[in-house]
Amino acid sequence: MSKDIESEMRAALRPVAPSEEFSQKLVAKVTSRRSAALKPRRVASGWHPLAWWSGAGVAASVVLAVGVHHHLEQQRLQQSGLEARREVLQALRVTSQKLNLAYEAVKSQSTSLIDEQSGA
Repeated sequence: MSKDIESEMRAALRPVAPSEEFSQKLVAKVTSRRSAALKPRRVASGWHPLAWWSGAGVAASVVLAVGVHHHLEQQRLQQSGLEARREVLQALRVTSQKLNLAYEAVKSQSTSLIDEQSGA
């Protein structure tokens, strides 16, 4: 009895060549899956990952440009402040010299007037 079962199983499980239709369907399915796997995938929101990096790069460039502009503006303001300080100090020196000259002139005139009054 066991030989009958074995022979029936061998007959049922014997290798069978696939039909031409099965082979064509299998090749078509494998080809379509392979081409679908090679297509770039998009994120559900519609953004491509490279688009995100591009946007981040543009944003970083804008932030950097604004920062550089702000830094240069601060340097320009500092330079103009230093220039104004230099001009004020120069004006104070000139004013001091002129006041000293005026003081000396007034002092010499008052001394000459005192000399004239005492000699009269």
